[in-house]
Amino acid sequence: MGTLTSPLDKPFFLSQERDLTVLSFQAFGTRCKVKYSACESIDFEFASQKVVSWVQEFEQRYSRYLPNNWLSKINESAGEKPVLLNEEDEMVLKAASFAFFQSNQAIDPSCLPLTTLWQEAKAKNQVPGDLEICQARDLVDWQNVQISEKEIYLPIQGMGLDFGGFGKEYAVDQVAEKLKLLSCQNFLVDFGGDIFASGFASEDVPWKIGIEKPVGEGSPGFLVSLSNRALATSGNYRRFFDLNGKRYGHTVDHSTGYPTIHSELSASVISPSCLKSGIISTSCLMVGKQAGLRMIDSEWNVEGCIQSFDSPLLSNKFYQYIQNENLT
Repeated sequence: MGTLTSPLDKPFFLSQERDLTVLSFQAFGTRCKVKYSACESIDFEFASQKVVSWVQEFEQRYSRYLPNNWLSKINESAGEKPVLLNEEDEMVLKAASFAFFQSNQAIDPSCLPLTTLWQEAKAKNQVPGDLEICQARDLVDWQNVQISEKEIYLPIQGMGLDFGGFGKEYAVDQVAEKLKLLSCQNFLVDFGGDIFASGFASEDVPWKIGIEKPVGEGSPGFLVSLSNRALATSGNYRRFFDLNGKRYGHTVDHSTGYPTIHSELSASVISPSCLKSGIISTSCLMVGKQAGLRMIDSEWNVEGCIQSFDSPLLSNKFYQYIQNENLT
């Protein structure tokens, strides 16, 4: 169907994939897609413009990589002054608190000092010193962030927020809600593997999604069937780096100040929301295979699997989602 632009001039593409209409665009540093079922009779171009415009506005306000935006102002004002909130900010901050507490503090939205430290270490090819790690770790504590009805304040200079631990998953859920408000009920939102499947791919046929193996290429490790459910997968098996002969995962453990060592793990979680699925799957990387499965099993209405170089571990009812058909 060709290239289109949103009112904010972010390019996107509408195309046909068998009987599906597919929206494609770049955001969050990855490829994003929305697949519209043939069951739908909405204006796909109008809906797609709404989706892409909202995503761009979200990125422009909450990406830590963009200077002079709202998040950057908060970080620059740490230890000096509070910054005003709007209604959308309040929702994002509630999601941040949910990520912090749901993960048993494994995901800390105030993690920027540690994230920056290890990014610089990777660029310099040099492991940070113990003192540097301790100083950065002491600045990370979401419970120190002061939030009122109108303002947010980081009370210690050097503190900083980074919403990368939950922002993409939150955006998936928000886009799904906005499509439903446009009377779209049958669609698949896929932002770089963070997914919400609404309704059906075709009449009474759920959406089918492949879950990648942590090692090897070719067919997926599992093929799952989803309807009105979310799927998120976290893994260090591709996103890692080596320093001084030691391998580090991309996820930093804020309790130790060091990146995770479970570089062989992949955790995939199915739940009612992509935000919750992403939080639990990321948390599994922090604690390892056995403790991760116990974490999944302890949650109501949540199923998942943890893959590694060995045989995978599946939660009690995960097998109910497994299919043996071709991908949709």
